Amino acid sequence: MLNGHFLMVGDGIKISKEAKKMPGVKKLHQESENSGKAPFIFGHHFGVVGLLAGTAKSMFCVPAMAEIHEGVDMIRAFQGKQIPVVNGKQSITIVTLMLSLAGSLARHLAKPCLLILDAYYAVGPSFLLAKECLDETGRRLLHVITRAKDDVVGYTGPPPATDKPGKGRPPVWGKKVKLREQFHQRTNEFQTLTLTLYGKEVTLSYLCLDLLWKPVKEKVRFVLVKDGSERFILMCSNLQWLPGEIIQAYSYRFKIEVTFKGLKHLLGSFFYRFWTKAMPKLNRKTSVDLSYVTDAAKQRLIAETVNAIEGFVNFGCIAFGILQILALNYPITIWRKYTGWLRTKKTVVPSEEIVRLVIQEDFYHNFDDFRNTAIFQIIGAKQRRRLHLYGEDAA
Repeated sequence: MLNGHFLMVGDGIKISKEAKKMPGVKKLHQESENSGKAPFIFGHHFGVVGLLAGTAKSMFCVPAMAEIHEGVDMIRAFQGKQIPVVNGKQSITIVTLMLSLAGSLARHLAKPCLLILDAYYAVGPSFLLAKECLDETGRRLLHVITRAKDDVVGYTGPPPATDKPGKGRPPVWGKKVKLREQFHQRTNEFQTLTLTLYGKEVTLSYLCLDLLWKPVKEKVRFVLVKDGSERFILMCSNLQWLPGEIIQAYSYRFKIEVTFKGLKHLLGSFFYRFWTKAMPKLNRKTSVDLSYVTDAAKQRLIAETVNAIEGFVNFGCIAFGILQILALNYPITIWRKYTGWLRTKKTVVPSEEIVRLVIQEDFYHNFDDFRNTAIFQIIGAKQRRRLHLYGEDAA
């Protein structure tokens, strides 16, 4: 937690899917420095929100909620989901859906939360929707920290009315400030700070500026950071938090990338294949137009298919979260039961993969002890007998 706020991390992940009858599949652009990744793929874009849990040395991003955030404009209406509203207008974008997802989690927790996002979400709707996330008493539940875009611009407060010459409306905005230029223009004003970032002690310089930001028409805290040769700007909706706290919080954003890797490769949470004949066939050149799907039965089938896809991924998030919670609460027991070999043991808290291996082996060697559980009955029902494999003569 930071200043009484739960730390949340949000980001998107794009999953390649070639199915032509799978709802929500569309052409997606993915930016990457890896030449092995195609710049364009067909698939699903999931938005995921997770909660940070653990200690500073052993921290997990526990995935809490996931849903498809692209190619589902019409499908959300079939599902009966609400459409985000920004400045009184309905808006379905990757940004608004992410903030809507985080807002629903914050309201469910009924506790103040801090949402950490990357530079893609450094736009007005992110801060506006966070500001509108309130509890029943009107207390704000959601604040945002994100990395600003390179061309971000702020404004000083308007000058006093007495300084205005002549007639007319007094100015609303003060002097324009190009944040990127402040690294050179105000070098002497930067302060030095030592923090532990990414497991290492780092000394960096920062400059904190509270400026008006036009997309939200109110002040935002900008923190300009010099870390060696790197220069970047952070934005925070809370003007009370210290620059060191903002920098430290943003350094935890990469934890969701570790979670994505585990969801994909450890549990196979995105290895689903749900489709329906009610879905129009995917066209490689144009997006699927669902406005022609007026039959209520077909709309229901499409909605149920998307519910199955999102449900599959969310069950994977639940399973992954259970592994993380077990690792944090029972590290000694897990290490005692682990029979594998590691060249180096980096932390006291085991990884999700270690926990999975321990549970898997424990379940296998003590199978009879679980005969009253639902999973035992499911596995038993799916076991192939020798009679089925080799015929009656072999039996």
